[in-house]
Amino acid sequence: MVDAASPPPEAAWRFPDLPARESQFVEKRGAWQKIAIFVALLSLFVGALALARVFVPYGTGLLLMTWSSTLADVLGMWSVGIAGLLALALTDGAVRGVGFGLPSPKYLIVGCIVPLAYCAAIYLPLWLLAPWTFAGTTVLSAGILSCVVHLPLSFFAAAGEEIGWRGVLVPNLAHVASPAFVLLAPGALWAAWHYPDILFFDYNVGTPSLFALTCFSIGLVGTGAFLSWVRLASGSVWPAVIFHGVHNSVIWSVFERATSKGAAPYVTSEFGVGFALVGVVVGCASIRYGKIRKPGHDQPSQQKSELGFARIV
Repeated sequence: MVDAASPPPEAAWRFPDLPARESQFVEKRGAWQKIAIFVALLSLFVGALALARVFVPYGTGLLLMTWSSTLADVLGMWSVGIAGLLALALTDGAVRGVGFGLPSPKYLIVGCIVPLAYCAAIYLPLWLLAPWTFAGTTVLSAGILSCVVHLPLSFFAAAGEEIGWRGVLVPNLAHVASPAFVLLAPGALWAAWHYPDILFFDYNVGTPSLFALTCFSIGLVGTGAFLSWVRLASGSVWPAVIFHGVHNSVIWSVFERATSKGAAPYVTSEFGVGFALVGVVVGCASIRYGKIRKPGHDQPSQQKSELGFARIV
């Protein structure tokens, strides 16, 4: 006698791939749920933090801390990671698939070198072609020292964002979307998440808002494509954390600090044409040479399971 709730016995041989299809459906549904919860919580956190910035004066005591722009920035960055971790916990009842395992060292090295290389490519030609924009070796040395001292805080803050963007969003998108979408969409959302800061909370260097938004968006979509690739290629979130932390610390503490103002902001920082060009180059290289494969759960790159690998040797 056959249970009425069970599929007919002939289904097993007529549709041998039926169990796999059902598993894929469940997997994709779970991925969409995580993405939806992540975006919803992130939107809620963005609104709450914006209200706090508007109505709570800087300098206000908050338990063991004092409300400041730096604290607001760190909380904002960690709100991304918290939204991601909550999305996993609410959907799976556990936090897994973030990529907390250590990858092959080559991915950590690449995550460090890439932002150093493109920052140098933006600023060094400017200093050579327009020497008056270089503030001097004394300022540069002070900036390098400041960068080294503050690098741990930069890594800590970057980890908050990257746990959400690359630890949760990217691998779940990889279950449900095309490779091009996986490479480009997280960077677009990453850029849009910064728009309130750029438009309303002085996250800019004095260029017109439309110009800043355009250059910033192109830069983040392009570098976001690289970060999507390196997350899936390495099976780990840590190369993205290193990339983000090095970028933030080096571009602001070293290169921007050693650059005189004037017309330079239209070329430098995250809001100039230099960063937009970086986004185009890095993004095109990631699309051209990167390969995206569906991720597993926290498998290091040595297992070759998550690896969509570009030719990095």
